[in-house]
Amino acid sequence: MDQSFIQTREKLISLLRHLNDYELNTAAELGGWTVAQVVEHLAVAEVNFLGLVENAIKQKHIGHAEEKDFSILRDRSVKMKAQQEPSTVHRNAEDCIQMLQNSRNKTEAFLHENQNIERYVVSHPRFGDIPADSIFTLIAEHERRHIEQIEEILEAVQ
Repeated sequence: MDQSFIQTREKLISLLRHLNDYELNTAAELGGWTVAQVVEHLAVAEVNFLGLVENAIKQKHIGHAEEKDFSILRDRSVKMKAQQEPSTVHRNAEDCIQMLQNSRNKTEAFLHENQNIERYVVSHPRFGDIPADSIFTLIAEHERRHIEQIEEILEAVQ
């Protein structure tokens, strides 16, 4: 797990820590996501990404896959559809931070229980076969993309 994985989450939590309910639960545009919905999406996505690694381990998908460049995720001009829409539940900053901490706790527990995940190959729906340990770079890039989205939402609603 690289430092960007940890630093990106710290930046995200720092951004959320002092937001009020209006900032968290107001969309910048009709039909757009709120900050709270983006956070829910990130927490769910982290667990889903881990599920890909769990599947690779269960299926004993051992081998070699080329590293991929996940920086395309930061290009917000490239629209990507979420696998599932977030809920419309009203959340406060504490709720949002707790969701992120819960997903990260699952990741840390998974890593503690599963050593040598770099031996496995994950089949990712968008990127194809990737080394299992690169999933953490993917999570960090995904969070960077959505930190930019959160900053855009906040700029519009503040």
